[in-house]
Amino acid sequence: MKKMICIFVTSIFLFSMTSLAFAESILLTDIGKIGVDKLEENDVEYYALIIGVENFSGFYTPEDKAYYITETAQGMYDFLKSYPNWKEENMKLLLDEDGSKEKIRDAIVHWLDDKEDENDVVLIFYTSHGWKTKITEKKYGNAVIFTYNVTEENKIEDKITDMEFDAWVDELESNNIAIILESCYSGRMLSLRQKGRVVLAAGGKYVFCGVDDSDYLKFGIFAQYLMEGFTGVADLNNDGWVTAEEAFRFSRIHTILTSIWEQFPFFQKYGNRTIFWTFQVPQMYDCYLGSLPLVQLSDGV
Repeated sequence: MKKMICIFVTSIFLFSMTSLAFAESILLTDIGKIGVDKLEENDVEYYALIIGVENFSGFYTPEDKAYYITETAQGMYDFLKSYPNWKEENMKLLLDEDGSKEKIRDAIVHWLDDKEDENDVVLIFYTSHGWKTKITEKKYGNAVIFTYNVTEENKIEDKITDMEFDAWVDELESNNIAIILESCYSGRMLSLRQKGRVVLAAGGKYVFCGVDDSDYLKFGIFAQYLMEGFTGVADLNNDGWVTAEEAFRFSRIHTILTSIWEQFPFFQKYGNRTIFWTFQVPQMYDCYLGSLPLVQLSDGV
């Protein structure tokens, strides 16, 4: 019965999603190579900051819910460093207690800023819990992502708002920045939409689209399909690079379909509450001219 209902719900989206994917694929012509060609003309280094915060200093995490946040961050780190354009010395991994608000800020405005320049590519991958800001806190931002410092669900000071995040990233010189967010309400991190950036968000922005892990995959759903795209299946123009945009187009429909199956009937127990939990609808905010290359495929891939 569950399978039949899931198939029915899914069919509502298939036509529109397929049409969108076809329309977007048309764009993968010469314009898709603008970013690749531009970067290959320069002396480019690739820098990655990978953050995964699953446990918190004083915030209750339900014991009856399995999370794979640190596994996802570690997996992304290990995956990227296996490709030729990513060097381990240019990558930093922050997990749990190393993912405090101060350490994250320091990693962006000092570690990254001291290394990168305007020609380099910067990737920030951040997976944790997230939420929207209250109406009374809109002056601080639209959404938050949790850090290790979190002690209270409604306390904004120990989280990172999209406005704070944007201010830190503004310190960087790079004009080639990819930000991947795997957290609830990450589609509302709207302040990050700036020139020279591609923002890939696992969560929606209009309604609550809960971002979840998969007990089957034992990984974040969106990150899993991004990584599958990075292996080369998303390289639709066969130029030997997988761009942020290509990986998103590949992962979006797979994320939606897997999420419908995993999260049906769209209610989830959270502590002593039961909350409405819709399937994931990833968002892309592309303010980058052309396409932003992230993974150079190895010989034989």
